[in-house]
Amino acid sequence: MNKILSIFLFFFLFSSVLFFSTRSENQDKLKVDRYLYTLHKIYFENIFIDYQKYSIQDLYNYFSESLKQKNTDQAFRETLYKFVEDPYLEIKNREIFESNYYRERRVEEDLKVEFFEQQNVRICYISLLNLSPNMGKKYREYLKNKIDEETVIIIDLTNNFGGSLWTAAFFIALFFEPNTYLFSTNFKKKDGVKTYNFYSSEEYGGYFSKNFVAVLQDETTASSAEVISGVLKTRALVFGNLTYGKPYIQSIIDIENLTVVYTNGFASFSLDLNPHDRVKPDFYLTDEEISRKIIRTMVFKIYFSLRTMTDGG
Repeated sequence: MNKILSIFLFFFLFSSVLFFSTRSENQDKLKVDRYLYTLHKIYFENIFIDYQKYSIQDLYNYFSESLKQKNTDQAFRETLYKFVEDPYLEIKNREIFESNYYRERRVEEDLKVEFFEQQNVRICYISLLNLSPNMGKKYREYLKNKIDEETVIIIDLTNNFGGSLWTAAFFIALFFEPNTYLFSTNFKKKDGVKTYNFYSSEEYGGYFSKNFVAVLQDETTASSAEVISGVLKTRALVFGNLTYGKPYIQSIIDIENLTVVYTNGFASFSLDLNPHDRVKPDFYLTDEEISRKIIRTMVFKIYFSLRTMTDGG
Protein backbone atom coordinates (compact mmCIF):
# COMPACT_ATOMS: atom_id res chain seq x y z
CA MET A 1 0.00 0.00 0.00
CA ASN A 2 2.81 2.39 0.92
CA LYS A 3 4.57 1.52 -2.34
CA ILE A 4 1.45 2.30 -4.38
CA LEU A 5 0.99 5.56 -2.46
CA SER A 6 4.61 6.50 -3.07
CA ILE A 7 4.29 5.81 -6.81
CA PHE A 8 1.09 7.84 -6.95
CA LEU A 9 2.70 10.70 -5.06
CA PHE A 10 5.72 10.62 -7.38
CA PHE A 11 3.57 10.86 -10.51
CA PHE A 12 1.44 13.57 -8.94
CA LEU A 13 4.47 15.69 -8.09
CA PHE A 14 6.04 15.03 -11.49
CA SER A 15 2.89 15.99 -13.36
CA SER A 16 2.50 19.11 -11.17
CA VAL A 17 6.06 20.21 -11.91
CA LEU A 18 5.50 19.53 -15.59
CA PHE A 19 2.20 21.43 -15.54
CA PHE A 20 3.61 24.50 -13.82
CA SER A 21 6.76 24.39 -15.93
CA THR A 22 4.66 24.24 -19.13
CA ARG A 23 2.40 26.95 -17.80
CA SER A 24 5.40 29.15 -16.99
CA GLU A 25 6.84 28.57 -20.46
CA ASN A 26 3.50 29.50 -22.03
CA GLN A 27 3.30 32.66 -19.93
CA ASP A 28 6.84 33.60 -20.94
CA LYS A 29 5.95 33.02 -24.59
CA LEU A 30 2.83 35.18 -24.27
CA LYS A 31 4.93 37.90 -22.65
CA VAL A 32 7.51 37.78 -25.46
CA ASP A 33 4.68 37.82 -28.02
CA ARG A 34 3.30 41.01 -26.43
CA TYR A 35 6.70 42.65 -26.72
CA LEU A 36 6.99 41.54 -30.36
CA TYR A 37 3.54 42.98 -31.10
CA THR A 38 4.56 46.29 -29.53
CA LEU A 39 7.79 46.38 -31.58
CA HIS A 40 5.72 45.70 -34.69
CA LYS A 41 3.22 48.48 -33.87
CA ILE A 42 5.88 51.10 -33.11
CA TYR A 43 7.93 50.12 -36.16
CA PHE A 44 5.04 50.73 -38.56
CA GLU A 45 3.65 53.81 -36.78
CA ASN A 46 6.70 55.83 -35.74
CA ILE A 47 7.34 58.57 -38.29
CA PHE A 48 11.11 58.53 -37.65
CA ILE A 49 11.63 54.91 -38.74
CA ASP A 50 13.87 54.52 -41.79
CA TYR A 51 12.39 51.54 -43.67
CA GLN A 52 15.27 51.51 -46.15
CA LYS A 53 17.75 51.17 -43.31
CA TYR A 54 15.96 48.64 -41.10
CA SER A 55 13.32 45.95 -41.62
CA ILE A 56 10.93 44.69 -38.97
CA GLN A 57 12.84 41.41 -39.08
CA ASP A 58 15.98 43.27 -37.99
CA LEU A 59 14.15 44.32 -34.82
CA TYR A 60 12.81 40.82 -34.21
CA ASN A 61 16.25 39.25 -34.66
CA TYR A 62 18.00 41.75 -32.41
CA PHE A 63 15.34 41.37 -29.72
CA SER A 64 15.58 37.56 -29.87
CA GLU A 65 19.37 37.63 -29.57
CA SER A 66 19.18 40.08 -26.66
CA LEU A 67 16.82 37.75 -24.81
CA LYS A 68 19.62 35.19 -24.52
CA GLN A 69 21.51 37.52 -22.17
CA LYS A 70 18.92 40.01 -20.85
CA ASN A 71 15.40 39.98 -19.46
CA THR A 72 12.50 40.99 -21.71
CA ASP A 73 12.30 44.59 -20.43
CA GLN A 74 16.01 45.20 -21.02
CA ALA A 75 15.99 43.50 -24.44
CA PHE A 76 12.94 45.53 -25.47
CA ARG A 77 14.45 48.85 -24.35
CA GLU A 78 17.74 48.13 -26.08
CA THR A 79 16.02 47.14 -29.33
CA LEU A 80 13.86 50.28 -29.48
CA TYR A 81 16.68 52.69 -28.69
CA LYS A 82 18.91 51.05 -31.30
CA PHE A 83 16.49 50.99 -34.24
CA VAL A 84 13.91 53.73 -33.59
CA GLU A 85 15.64 57.04 -34.31
CA ASP A 86 12.96 59.07 -32.59
CA PRO A 87 14.34 62.11 -30.71
CA TYR A 88 11.21 62.15 -28.52
CA LEU A 89 11.17 58.43 -27.69
CA GLU A 90 10.84 57.69 -23.97
CA ILE A 91 10.54 54.36 -22.17
CA LYS A 92 9.47 54.79 -18.56
CA ASN A 93 8.38 52.75 -15.59
CA ARG A 94 4.62 52.44 -16.02
CA GLU A 95 3.70 52.97 -12.39
CA ILE A 96 5.84 56.10 -12.04
CA PHE A 97 4.62 57.49 -15.37
CA GLU A 98 0.94 56.99 -14.51
CA SER A 99 1.30 58.43 -11.01
CA ASN A 100 2.63 61.65 -12.55
CA TYR A 101 0.66 61.76 -15.82
CA TYR A 102 -2.77 60.98 -14.38
CA ARG A 103 -2.44 62.62 -10.99
CA GLU A 104 -5.13 65.07 -9.92
CA ARG A 105 -4.02 68.65 -10.60
CA ARG A 106 -5.25 72.04 -9.53
CA VAL A 107 -5.96 74.62 -12.24
CA GLU A 108 -3.53 77.01 -10.56
CA GLU A 109 -0.68 74.64 -11.44
CA ASP A 110 -1.38 75.30 -15.13
CA LEU A 111 -2.96 78.75 -15.24
CA LYS A 112 -2.07 81.99 -13.55
CA VAL A 113 -4.70 84.69 -14.08
CA GLU A 114 -4.27 88.40 -13.31
CA PHE A 115 -6.57 91.35 -14.04
CA PHE A 116 -5.64 94.97 -14.82
CA GLU A 117 -7.62 98.11 -15.45
CA GLN A 118 -6.38 100.66 -17.99
CA GLN A 119 -8.57 103.65 -18.87
CA ASN A 120 -11.72 101.67 -18.08
CA VAL A 121 -10.54 98.72 -20.16
CA ARG A 122 -10.37 95.46 -18.23
CA ILE A 123 -7.43 93.26 -19.23
CA CYS A 124 -7.11 89.60 -18.25
CA TYR A 125 -3.54 88.29 -18.40
CA ILE A 126 -3.44 84.47 -18.57
CA SER A 127 -0.05 82.87 -18.06
CA LEU A 128 -0.50 79.38 -19.47
CA LEU A 129 2.28 77.44 -17.79
CA ASN A 130 1.42 73.83 -18.61
CA LEU A 131 -1.06 71.81 -20.64
CA SER A 132 -1.73 68.90 -18.32
CA PRO A 133 -3.91 65.92 -19.31
CA ASN A 134 -7.68 66.03 -18.73
CA MET A 135 -7.70 69.70 -17.73
CA GLY A 136 -9.88 71.22 -20.46
CA LYS A 137 -13.07 71.16 -18.41
CA LYS A 138 -11.29 72.61 -15.38
CA TYR A 139 -9.88 75.45 -17.50
CA ARG A 140 -13.37 76.25 -18.76
CA GLU A 141 -14.98 76.23 -15.31
CA TYR A 142 -12.14 78.31 -13.86
CA LEU A 143 -12.26 81.01 -16.55
CA LYS A 144 -15.89 81.28 -17.64
CA ASN A 145 -17.12 83.19 -14.60
CA LYS A 146 -14.09 85.46 -14.42
CA ILE A 147 -14.15 86.90 -17.94
CA ASP A 148 -16.97 88.76 -19.68
CA GLU A 149 -17.06 89.55 -23.41
CA GLU A 150 -15.77 93.09 -22.86
CA THR A 151 -12.55 91.89 -21.25
CA VAL A 152 -9.35 92.02 -23.32
CA ILE A 153 -7.51 88.69 -23.00
CA ILE A 154 -3.73 88.25 -23.23
CA ILE A 155 -2.47 84.65 -23.33
CA ASP A 156 1.19 84.24 -22.39
CA LEU A 157 2.66 81.07 -23.93
CA THR A 158 6.32 81.87 -23.30
CA ASN A 159 8.24 79.06 -21.59
CA ASN A 160 5.42 76.64 -22.37
CA PHE A 161 6.92 73.45 -23.81
CA GLY A 162 3.56 71.86 -24.56
CA GLY A 163 1.76 68.90 -23.05
CA SER A 164 -1.61 67.37 -23.78
CA LEU A 165 -2.88 68.16 -27.30
CA TRP A 166 -6.44 67.33 -26.24
CA THR A 167 -6.29 69.85 -23.39
CA ALA A 168 -4.95 72.41 -25.87
CA ALA A 169 -7.84 71.66 -28.24
CA PHE A 170 -10.45 72.27 -25.52
CA PHE A 171 -8.71 75.50 -24.51
CA ILE A 172 -8.62 76.75 -28.12
CA ALA A 173 -12.31 75.92 -28.57
CA LEU A 174 -13.25 78.49 -25.91
CA PHE A 175 -12.23 81.28 -28.30
CA PHE A 176 -14.25 80.16 -31.35
CA GLU A 177 -17.90 79.70 -32.16
CA PRO A 178 -19.10 76.08 -32.04
CA ASN A 179 -18.32 73.91 -35.09
CA THR A 180 -15.42 76.13 -36.23
CA TYR A 181 -12.56 74.16 -37.80
CA LEU A 182 -9.49 74.44 -35.56
CA PHE A 183 -6.68 72.12 -36.72
CA SER A 184 -5.91 68.60 -37.90
CA THR A 185 -3.91 65.72 -36.49
CA ASN A 186 -2.44 63.12 -38.82
CA PHE A 187 -1.44 59.73 -37.43
CA LYS A 188 0.75 57.26 -39.25
CA LYS A 189 -0.72 53.76 -39.55
CA LYS A 190 0.56 50.67 -41.30
CA ASP A 191 -1.95 51.17 -44.13
CA GLY A 192 -1.53 54.95 -44.44
CA VAL A 193 -2.19 58.22 -42.62
CA LYS A 194 -5.34 58.60 -40.53
CA THR A 195 -6.54 62.19 -40.14
CA TYR A 196 -8.68 63.71 -37.40
CA ASN A 197 -10.06 67.23 -37.85
CA PHE A 198 -10.74 69.19 -34.67
CA TYR A 199 -13.73 71.51 -34.45
CA SER A 200 -14.87 73.62 -31.51
CA SER A 201 -17.62 71.72 -29.73
CA GLU A 202 -21.00 72.93 -28.53
CA GLU A 203 -19.87 72.28 -24.97
CA TYR A 204 -16.69 74.38 -25.17
CA GLY A 205 -17.11 76.71 -28.13
CA GLY A 206 -18.19 80.33 -27.92
CA TYR A 207 -17.29 81.34 -24.37
CA PHE A 208 -14.74 83.97 -25.44
CA SER A 209 -15.41 84.15 -29.17
CA LYS A 210 -16.28 87.86 -28.98
CA ASN A 211 -13.30 88.93 -26.87
CA PHE A 212 -10.30 90.84 -28.20
CA VAL A 213 -7.41 88.39 -27.81
CA ALA A 214 -3.63 88.73 -27.97
CA VAL A 215 -1.02 85.97 -27.70
CA LEU A 216 2.57 86.22 -26.49
CA GLN A 217 5.04 83.58 -27.67
CA ASP A 218 8.77 82.97 -28.00
CA GLU A 219 11.18 80.27 -29.15
CA THR A 220 10.36 78.12 -26.11
CA THR A 221 6.69 77.91 -27.13
CA ALA A 222 6.54 74.35 -28.45
CA SER A 223 4.33 71.44 -29.44
CA SER A 224 0.70 71.77 -28.27
CA ALA A 225 1.41 75.29 -26.96
CA GLU A 226 2.32 76.48 -30.45
CA VAL A 227 -0.82 74.79 -31.78
CA ILE A 228 -2.76 77.16 -29.52
CA SER A 229 -0.84 80.11 -30.90
CA GLY A 230 -1.09 78.95 -34.52
CA VAL A 231 -4.85 78.43 -34.39
CA LEU A 232 -5.60 81.59 -32.41
CA LYS A 233 -3.58 83.58 -34.94
CA THR A 234 -6.60 83.35 -37.26
CA ARG A 235 -8.54 85.63 -34.88
CA ALA A 236 -5.97 87.10 -32.47
CA LEU A 237 -2.85 89.27 -32.60
CA VAL A 238 0.38 87.39 -31.92
CA PHE A 239 3.38 89.09 -30.31
CA GLY A 240 6.93 87.89 -29.71
CA ASN A 241 9.23 85.67 -31.72
CA LEU A 242 8.96 82.54 -33.85
CA THR A 243 7.83 79.45 -31.95
CA TYR A 244 10.07 76.41 -31.46
CA GLY A 245 8.62 74.46 -34.40
CA LYS A 246 7.58 71.03 -33.09
CA PRO A 247 4.58 69.77 -35.07
CA TYR A 248 5.00 66.18 -33.90
CA ILE A 249 2.54 64.25 -31.76
CA GLN A 250 3.51 61.61 -29.24
CA SER A 251 1.31 58.66 -28.35
CA ILE A 252 1.45 56.28 -25.40
CA ILE A 253 1.48 52.49 -25.39
CA ASP A 254 1.73 50.28 -22.30
CA ILE A 255 3.58 46.97 -22.32
CA GLU A 256 3.93 44.95 -19.13
CA ASN A 257 5.43 47.33 -16.50
CA LEU A 258 6.66 49.84 -19.10
CA THR A 259 5.11 52.87 -20.81
CA VAL A 260 6.48 53.86 -24.22
CA VAL A 261 6.03 57.42 -25.51
CA TYR A 262 6.67 57.47 -29.26
CA THR A 263 6.09 59.85 -32.19
CA ASN A 264 3.39 58.67 -34.55
CA GLY A 265 1.74 61.84 -35.84
CA PHE A 266 1.90 65.53 -36.63
CA ALA A 267 -0.42 68.51 -36.36
CA SER A 268 -1.35 70.91 -39.15
CA PHE A 269 -3.34 74.13 -39.25
CA SER A 270 -5.12 73.21 -42.47
CA LEU A 271 -6.78 70.23 -44.10
CA ASP A 272 -3.57 69.57 -46.06
CA LEU A 273 -1.25 66.78 -44.92
CA ASN A 274 1.61 69.13 -44.10
CA PRO A 275 3.14 69.53 -40.63
CA HIS A 276 2.74 73.04 -39.29
CA ASP A 277 5.69 75.40 -39.50
CA ARG A 278 7.02 77.65 -36.75
CA VAL A 279 4.29 80.15 -35.89
CA LYS A 280 5.17 83.66 -37.04
CA PRO A 281 4.13 86.57 -34.83
CA ASP A 282 2.24 89.56 -36.17
CA PHE A 283 4.51 91.83 -34.14
CA TYR A 284 8.13 90.75 -33.66
CA LEU A 285 9.65 91.49 -30.26
CA THR A 286 13.10 90.77 -28.91
CA ASP A 287 13.56 88.87 -25.67
CA GLU A 288 14.28 92.18 -23.95
CA GLU A 289 11.03 93.68 -25.28
CA ILE A 290 8.90 90.76 -24.12
CA SER A 291 7.51 91.85 -20.78
CA ARG A 292 4.05 92.06 -19.31
CA LYS A 293 4.09 95.82 -19.05
CA ILE A 294 5.13 96.35 -22.69
CA ILE A 295 2.63 93.78 -23.98
CA ARG A 296 -0.17 95.23 -21.87
CA THR A 297 0.55 98.72 -23.20
CA MET A 298 0.81 97.59 -26.83
CA VAL A 299 -2.36 95.51 -26.68
CA PHE A 300 -4.27 98.31 -24.99
CA LYS A 301 -3.19 100.86 -27.61
CA ILE A 302 -4.17 98.58 -30.50
CA TYR A 303 -7.48 97.67 -28.87
CA PHE A 304 -8.25 101.29 -28.04
CA SER A 305 -7.45 102.39 -31.60
CA LEU A 306 -9.64 99.67 -33.12
CA ARG A 307 -12.50 100.42 -30.77
CA THR A 308 -12.25 104.15 -31.54
CA MET A 309 -12.36 103.41 -35.29
CA THR A 310 -15.32 101.06 -34.84
CA ASP A 311 -17.20 103.61 -32.73
CA GLY A 312 -16.58 106.20 -35.40
CA GLY A 313 -14.42 108.37 -33.16
